Amino acid sequence: MCSLCSSCHSFYSKRYSRALYLGAKAIQLNSNSVQALLLKGAALRNMGRVQEAIIHFREAMRLAPCRLDCYEGLIDCYLASNGIREAMGMANNIYKTLGANAQTLTILATVCLEDPVTQEKAKTLLDKALAQRPDYTKAVVKKAELLSREQKYDEGIALLRNALANQSDCVLHRMLGDFLVAVNDYQEAMDQYSIALSLDPNDQKSLEGMQKMEKEESPTDATVELDGDDMEGSGEDGDLEGSDSEAAQWADQEQWFGMQ
Repeated sequence: MCSLCSSCHSFYSKRYSRALYLGAKAIQLNSNSVQALLLKGAALRNMGRVQEAIIHFREAMRLAPCRLDCYEGLIDCYLASNGIREAMGMANNIYKTLGANAQTLTILATVCLEDPVTQEKAKTLLDKALAQRPDYTKAVVKKAELLSREQKYDEGIALLRNALANQSDCVLHRMLGDFLVAVNDYQEAMDQYSIALSLDPNDQKSLEGMQKMEKEESPTDATVELDGDDMEGSGEDGDLEGSDSEAAQWADQEQWFGMQ
């Protein structure tokens, strides 16, 4: 397997240090490899080395000015370092230069989501993106994040089910699990987390969601079993009060990066 392929495999396995090492080897073999620069930049960003990542994304952008993933990587870095102004400037420039397509609309919406003042604009942009490409996963994810913030869980479930009707994606299944937990549909939520993990066994958020639900269920099971033993062993008449456990509602978000 070549260094670039190995780097890509390591990145998606979340072994970022190895992805970084293999990406560097790929660049040694071909200094103009845009994909190697993108992988190395993404690995650096996920390791918290944002300034180094910016250098790689800028170089990739110089070599391939028409590739949107170069700009997406750079914008993600700006947002990670609270450079919202720089991110907005670049997103607006891409939008004006390349026009209103699903990708540019989603890039601009991603930045708008970072500022409460521009939340409504983000919603409009995402609706336009999904009108053009209902199957565009990044737009679906960002729209689901927005609906989660607004606690519009039924709308989020409908959006994700519609997207999953024509594709199977780890992030979409996990997000659907999160929304189902929010509406107390725990059994299907567990099913969705299981599907997500079958697609990506390294998806930590799906694993955390499943473990959270298991922890919520365990105290209830233990209480029922204890109450049964107490009633069986008791020779006295009287009322026994069982202890109720409340299921916690929760939803989490992820910043997601996908190589195009």
